[in-house]
Amino acid sequence: MTKDDYEKQEHLKTLILLAKSGDNKAFEEVYTTYYTAIFRYVITRVKNKADAEDITQNAFIKIWNAIPRWNSSHTSPLAFFFVVTRNTIIDYLRKNSHKEIVSDEVVNIFANEHGSTDKKNNSEELSNILLKAISKLSSEQQEIINLFYTHDLTYKEISSVTGKREDAIRQIHSRAIKKLKNLYKY
Repeated sequence: MTKDDYEKQEHLKTLILLAKSGDNKAFEEVYTTYYTAIFRYVITRVKNKADAEDITQNAFIKIWNAIPRWNSSHTSPLAFFFVVTRNTIIDYLRKNSHKEIVSDEVVNIFANEHGSTDKKNNSEELSNILLKAISKLSSEQQEIINLFYTHDLTYKEISSVTGKREDAIRQIHSRAIKKLKNLYKY
């Protein structure tokens, strides 16, 4: 973790503690600072902007209501937000019977990190190939790839979000990458 990341996390913890004590302005700052990150996570899961906006709003309402239960020694603030948001998405998907889909953004990030330089010339074709490969992963693998590549969460944070052990997250990620390398043929 860089010094800047550490300072941001500490500032966020301070804001949450202020919000926990009833400071609405502190939560307003949390909301404006992290709305985009939460929205991006939601839109990668539901693919519909209007639904994503509604889910994001609901997630922040749930975050506000859950702040009294947040413990700074247990979870990073961002992981806490993603846990609440993930549960909000799951509720929405159960209610609306939508299938989770990995976003084009995850596809592009993965293609850039794992594609060779000569393959990068035809990025649209590569993205389509990789998107098909990612769609063949389990929903659990898709979620971990999404959290890892799009949201830059650590294994520990992903563990907090999903409720799985950190070593299990590493294993799922590793297996997903191996499967993608086999499926991602150009």
